Amino acid sequence: MLKRFFAETLLDLGELEGDYRVFYLKNDIAQTILSLTIAMISILGMLRVDAILFKDRPALFLGVIVYRGSFVLTTLLVMLAIRKTSKVRVYDRLVFAWIVLMVSFFVLFNFTRPASYPTTAYEIIIPFSIYVLSPLKIKYNVALALSFTAAMMFVDYFLKAGVDPMILNTTATAQLIVHTLGLGSALQIQSYRRKSFKAYILEKDAKEMVAYLANIDPLTKSLTRRHFFNIAETEFLRYSRYRRPLSILILDTDDFKTINDTYGHHAGDIVLRSFSLVALEQKRAQDTFGRLGGEEFGLLLPETNLEQAKIVADRIQKTWEQSPSNMDSEMIYSTVSIGGTETFYNDKSFEDVLRRADRLLYKAKGRGKNQVVME
Repeated sequence: MLKRFFAETLLDLGELEGDYRVFYLKNDIAQTILSLTIAMISILGMLRVDAILFKDRPALFLGVIVYRGSFVLTTLLVMLAIRKTSKVRVYDRLVFAWIVLMVSFFVLFNFTRPASYPTTAYEIIIPFSIYVLSPLKIKYNVALALSFTAAMMFVDYFLKAGVDPMILNTTATAQLIVHTLGLGSALQIQSYRRKSFKAYILEKDAKEMVAYLANIDPLTKSLTRRHFFNIAETEFLRYSRYRRPLSILILDTDDFKTINDTYGHHAGDIVLRSFSLVALEQKRAQDTFGRLGGEEFGLLLPETNLEQAKIVADRIQKTWEQSPSNMDSEMIYSTVSIGGTETFYNDKSFEDVLRRADRLLYKAKGRGKNQVVME
């Protein structure tokens, strides 16, 4: 029943659960360090009260100082470990261990208190803090908070004598209210965090999709001219700096106007889409393929000399020649002419390389089409 309630209240992030925890890890660490710092200051501040309680028992007061000092030192070590961690699993273990330590510290320390000494403030603050401040899963926080309350009430009202039953009933009611408010607040906080993260992911995915669509030609699924040239300029700058080989191919489907006039523009779209698919399948993973305009495409080949680029060009040309496009069960055959070149030491810009490749493309067209010309 509780599992179903939590499932309906808290957004299930599924595979994003790990990303969600990593996303908030830095904030959680900062909040935990602040909480641990406040806890240490509070524990040290209680030494003044202890001095009053144990003024007639100096040996016990010295033991209390050592006891509180040990807790503060351990808390400081945990805090330093949390600051250095970058893993959610390690962080969760450290936080869980510290909360168990804190619960044990207060429960054991409560044995030294007189039965008449009021501990209500801690019995309310600590469970509520566990619910609200702990980044652990709700089920762990519930178990830790209830364990603290049960142990404190057991010590206060069952191991110590002279407690009024009315006080017990009042305390139990107060604890019920505290746990209800604490659990409700924790659910609200966790739900808000989860929904905020999901909204962030959806917005991020939407922006990435918009950027992707802006860079992809909708017909051929190749890169747009603008994006292709952006990448090409970057690669040319890299070539200029490191003098690593860089080649480019200009590809143009032959007799495309004839295909449009004979079969219609829809057939022309099918041919362009089919050619783009063939080129994308035949290119290498590191190559960049884009539509430069109309039936003309560009293929950028980084870390590739002229001889290696010709192998890729020949593979595309021969594969396309043997890959007719299917339009309503009618097979449309087409060929491609390719001009290619490698960057030269005296090239001042990518435009120099592009113009040379374009001239070679027209040379391939002039030699009868359906061939590769490389220089």
